Amino acid sequence: MLQVGISRQIITPERGVSLAGYFNPRPNTGALDDIHVKVVLFKKDSVVTGLVSFELVYANLELVDGVKSKLNAKGYDFADNLIIAATHTHTGPDLRSEKGGLNDKQFASMADKAVCAIEEAYANLQDATVESAKVNNNPCAFNRRYWMKDGTVQTNPGKLNPNIDRPEGPLDDEISILAIRQDGRLTGIISNICNHNDTVGGNLVSAEWPGRMEKEIQYELGCDVPVLTLIGCSGNINHFDVSNDSDQTCYAEACRIGKVYSEIIVGMLDILEPVEVDKIQVNSSDFVIPFQFISDERVTEAKATIERIGNVSADEDMTSEGIAAGSGPVAKMFAEQLVAFKDECSGKSRTFKLVNIKMGKDLMFLCAPGEPFTEAGLHIKENSPFKYNFISSYGNGTCGYMCMPECYERGGYEILPVVGGGPERDTLMRLMTAWDELVSK
Repeated sequence: MLQVGISRQIITPERGVSLAGYFNPRPNTGALDDIHVKVVLFKKDSVVTGLVSFELVYANLELVDGVKSKLNAKGYDFADNLIIAATHTHTGPDLRSEKGGLNDKQFASMADKAVCAIEEAYANLQDATVESAKVNNNPCAFNRRYWMKDGTVQTNPGKLNPNIDRPEGPLDDEISILAIRQDGRLTGIISNICNHNDTVGGNLVSAEWPGRMEKEIQYELGCDVPVLTLIGCSGNINHFDVSNDSDQTCYAEACRIGKVYSEIIVGMLDILEPVEVDKIQVNSSDFVIPFQFISDERVTEAKATIERIGNVSADEDMTSEGIAAGSGPVAKMFAEQLVAFKDECSGKSRTFKLVNIKMGKDLMFLCAPGEPFTEAGLHIKENSPFKYNFISSYGNGTCGYMCMPECYERGGYEILPVVGGGPERDTLMRLMTAWDELVSK
């Protein structure tokens, strides 16, 4: 019989650790709510696999490899079967000490807490049944790239902007859930939703809308059922509704979105269908992602931009809306990033582990590093032989935005190279091919 184990550990950082997600430092001054690393393990016969989800902006390769190496050292043999992902909260600790984030000791503790949660989940393995459901109903998500009336494309062009023509691309409005039952009761929920997790801003720690969604679900159910959320392919998706002028960068917005999603998910519990898991099959492959090549001419242009703008600084956080506005500080920041990218990244590549978990004939999990555009997720769902497809962005590392090839000539800030991001232009199409090969095995 299928066995499932569930656990979590609090990873809320110490006061003063800078938060990740924007380009300016944000030393945190406390927490609105705790953040966690959550684990769900599955075991069938001798195969152990599962999901590890950090409530962080990403789980970089150093963190992923650290967790795996610690597991291996303790004698566990399933580390490479795991999808180690992040919820992409923009109000969790920065993993880089040079940016005011976690120091070496704190970083090691982050990995240790994940290993502790995995060990607890393994110890908690017990017989379980699983049920799944999906609906096409995502009222809080929007394609954030828009064709403007002048023929250009802008990311987050601003609310009530009269120059907006139409969204550039599609929206994956599917929400999927997997319900876990043990000893006759609901013991866990896995949700898969396409939406950016950047609603709060500021300098207070928060799990943002996935954390609030879990609280609302628990309130409605009357017990603390753990909810692990996988963020779908959302590189060009967020929560900004440009048709109104409401404030959508605040904690109240995270609470609103969390409540909307909780109502949808609680309603889905009435349409669950049993999923038979007669076997578990885990396939994986190495996926090499080169960085973009930056010419000397682009560096010269960037240095000229830096000199022209001069000594300016942003007074507020460089949020997605502020970046889209392209003010002087933002233009200078991207120019500085390009120069640094040329020195640190251009001409190099990274290798990520793609993992595909097949459970029976109807259910599968699939991951990708970084932020693939939503077209990739739609491609898999349209072509997959599985009824329920849980796709996780920010899985087993981060590589930045993976855009559709045509987007690079149109504009928007996702295409711009920044240190640690900036994959080659063909990355998303190669990812879809690699995914197809994994799913077909």
